[in-house]
Amino acid sequence: METIYMQKWLSFHHYSSPQQSDFYYLKLCNEIFSKLEDDDFPDEELSLSMEEKKNLACFITGYFEDVISGPGLWKAFITQVYELYGTYLPFFDPDPEKYYPEEINPEDIHFLLWYYISMVRDNDTIISPTIYEWSERPEEIFEILEREYESAPENLKLKQFLTLSPNEDDYIEINLRMRWIMIDSWLHHFLGKEFDEIAADMFSEDEDESLPEEAREVYLYDSIDTFVHTTYTPLLARKGKDWLAYTLGPDHPLFKPVLDMDEKKSGLYLYMGKEDENLLFQHIATGTELRITSRSMQLPADTEQGKSFSFSGFVKWKGEWWLSGAQLGFGYDADLIRKEKESEESRMLFGKNPDLIRAENRQLYKSFLKFNNGNPLAFVESEEGANRFIHDFLEHHNKSLNRSARKRRKQLELDEQWMLPEHPHDIPDPEESIPGMIYCDPDAGIELVFGYNSYVPDTGNPWYEGDDDDMNHDHEAMVLLESSHISGKWMHYLVEKYDFPGLEFPGLSGHELLMYNLDFVMRFWKRKGYHS
Repeated sequence: METIYMQKWLSFHHYSSPQQSDFYYLKLCNEIFSKLEDDDFPDEELSLSMEEKKNLACFITGYFEDVISGPGLWKAFITQVYELYGTYLPFFDPDPEKYYPEEINPEDIHFLLWYYISMVRDNDTIISPTIYEWSERPEEIFEILEREYESAPENLKLKQFLTLSPNEDDYIEINLRMRWIMIDSWLHHFLGKEFDEIAADMFSEDEDESLPEEAREVYLYDSIDTFVHTTYTPLLARKGKDWLAYTLGPDHPLFKPVLDMDEKKSGLYLYMGKEDENLLFQHIATGTELRITSRSMQLPADTEQGKSFSFSGFVKWKGEWWLSGAQLGFGYDADLIRKEKESEESRMLFGKNPDLIRAENRQLYKSFLKFNNGNPLAFVESEEGANRFIHDFLEHHNKSLNRSARKRRKQLELDEQWMLPEHPHDIPDPEESIPGMIYCDPDAGIELVFGYNSYVPDTGNPWYEGDDDDMNHDHEAMVLLESSHISGKWMHYLVEKYDFPGLEFPGLSGHELLMYNLDFVMRFWKRKGYHS
């Protein structure tokens, strides 16, 4: 019999030296592992390696420790699920009279097993939530946890770490907890492995052979920070700040400030000097000036006012701008400045007012419906056809706004740059003629994708390949649900308008189970593109 050792158990925690409670939980972890060790599925694709079973035992034990110690990530999860769907758990829809949100529940184990296996088999197969329906394993695990529930010790170090003072105003403390939640916590540790793969690609010999070790460390540190701030979790397609806020709880004074935390603004800045306790920086591409609290950063000794540049990321927290991640200093470099000012991404860093964007998208949507005969979805034969369609539509849209010919021409150039980026990942090779779809959403605006027309049964789509007898083609429609290139709102539109019988989990009642939990599943599979 194999054993789980303390080092592995502690890898799911924010500290490296064991506390008294860790010896208890490690013993419990090994008991759960003994139930999983011989647990194999008939389908080899679903079978877990011994290392994956050890991690699963730590994962389940981490859930138990989390509930016992509280406030915790599990409570954060079920609270958000209840707000979104009116039930505490997707798929299992537990009776609210028999489900205890402050305690452990048998349905939790079924859900966690599905979640874990879905994450470790992310690219291999679709896992049904009923995968353990005929197995005694979930009940055996729950019986162990239920036996220990009244006597299990709190992990006081974990509890203290996730219990912030109502008056906490130090962003560094906030960011530290978000990083642990997103990278190393039992619930989201899969993202830590995802970042490791990203980092391995970043520092492959072919790409960064000449990058000095010190620069690599700075780049890696900042990349982790950016990952923490920008990544959506598979559970609920939420960000680190959402998970921290709900871990603190809706009644905590920091709940709203954490949710309102600004996006990280990474770019090239010019150091402009000091003002009281603040350091002044100007964003090169937009001219935006930021006052950075000196509590968050120290300048290198050779920094010169009006001459020194810094590639940095800043986050606005409780009315103050803070350095987030690393800073990399530069001397004056005319070529670097020119490239930064020409970068479309850099020029959009501070963007427009979200309310203004929504208002513009509503106008865009109305124009699109008029232009496309009342249909928010258009089908085109190729990239060239998409270019032509969008060009003609934007001309129509700008005319509808009663702009002068000169303003229409200028706006058309700007809109086309924005809607048809130079090298998007879902644009096909110009040599190939791959049909595409253009969708306009009243909130998100224009979306574009190629290669999925064959799955959409629309009378205006000549590239649809299915028929009533083509069951295999029906099942292939699942790629629409899995694709990150089709947003959540777009997918909702497709499902409401068309019949896709092949959208289903494996097993009996798979279609009903998936459709009833469609939004949760879309957030899970489309997390990177769910919000468009």
